[in-house]
Amino acid sequence: MIFLLLLLLAGGETTELILTQPMIEEIDPAEYVVGPGDILWFSIQGAGTAMLLGTFEESILYMTITPDGYAVVPSTGAWLVAGLRLYEATNLIEAGFASKYPGLRGMAGLAVIRAFRVPVTGQVALQGIYSVNGASRLTDLLDLAGGISSSGSWTSIQILHSDGDTTEVDITEFLLNGSMQSNPVLSQGDRVHIPLADEFVIVEGAVRLSGSFATAYGGSPEYTAWSGSARGTVEYISEETVSNLIQRVGGTRTWATRDSCYIVRILPGGNEEKIRAPLDDPSVDPELLPGDRVVCPGIPPIVTVSGYVYAPGVYSYTAGMETFFYISQAGGLLREASESGIKVVMPDGEEIEYSDAEVIGPGSAIVVPRKALVGWQDPLLIFTSIASIIIAWKSLD
Repeated sequence: MIFLLLLLLAGGETTELILTQPMIEEIDPAEYVVGPGDILWFSIQGAGTAMLLGTFEESILYMTITPDGYAVVPSTGAWLVAGLRLYEATNLIEAGFASKYPGLRGMAGLAVIRAFRVPVTGQVALQGIYSVNGASRLTDLLDLAGGISSSGSWTSIQILHSDGDTTEVDITEFLLNGSMQSNPVLSQGDRVHIPLADEFVIVEGAVRLSGSFATAYGGSPEYTAWSGSARGTVEYISEETVSNLIQRVGGTRTWATRDSCYIVRILPGGNEEKIRAPLDDPSVDPELLPGDRVVCPGIPPIVTVSGYVYAPGVYSYTAGMETFFYISQAGGLLREASESGIKVVMPDGEEIEYSDAEVIGPGSAIVVPRKALVGWQDPLLIFTSIASIIIAWKSLD
């Protein structure tokens, strides 16, 4: 019988096995749940069989878990393993083999992870049914579906299991804190649904809006190209503080005035309340409420040049430079420009003569007005106007 068994193992499958998908971590036998389609390997060890086994030292028997959940070792037995943890399944097979062949030791393990299909519906970019494997997690499926849409909920994802139970998942705990419990492994028969988010907060100003869930409701974040400021609407998370929100959306820009951040909250009567929320003071980190607007002001590293220059626009700030450096960046003054009338508007709104501004600071604006008279054109306009008045006066006679 033993010799027959060894011949059977020798003739077993020895073809190269290919994993269906890269994995982010090793399979944990205490966590992985065996199911139909998994391929297990089986080999034999034991004193007194070394000579026989030496002939077939590379032979391994591969067995695919049957659709009804059994692992079958020919001439030995069949064991119902679907739904068991991997270590439970391999222990069951090894114990069954040992009871059949005393003195021999069989070893079993996982060779290839099963593949199966999971539907995903609701607020994702691409609804559909996707192939995953027994080690795939929720984020793997969401990636295949193109991610959660801007109106979808990250905090109440529903996983509907084949037994009728539903698990609600807050994926932000994984994305922000690395909690693997909030990124569960999918099981055969699962269905995933992303509901609409129903409560939101607004964040704007010197923020990055670059996180996984930093997209505006109904579309992309709004960016002000000339300043780099942003505005987005993101899902409200219960008990989240301002600093947590800013971390969630990607942090602040380097030019943010972090100690000046604040909340704008609409009170029941319709009035607005302004609440301080300095980001670098952990003792002042207020919790948010649905509908709050978080503002992080800042002075962007740009200088605006407008008026009578060749190329009005926004230019990168260069430390220590004066007015005409930025005017030259804008192509220089037009013929109609009034050099003596150039004004500099400071970031706080104060307007000064350009001659009083030794250097231009970030966030400033340079305004170049038009001359009162330009060459022969203006005298001609004045003469024409006077002539028109005289003609009109004469017509009254």
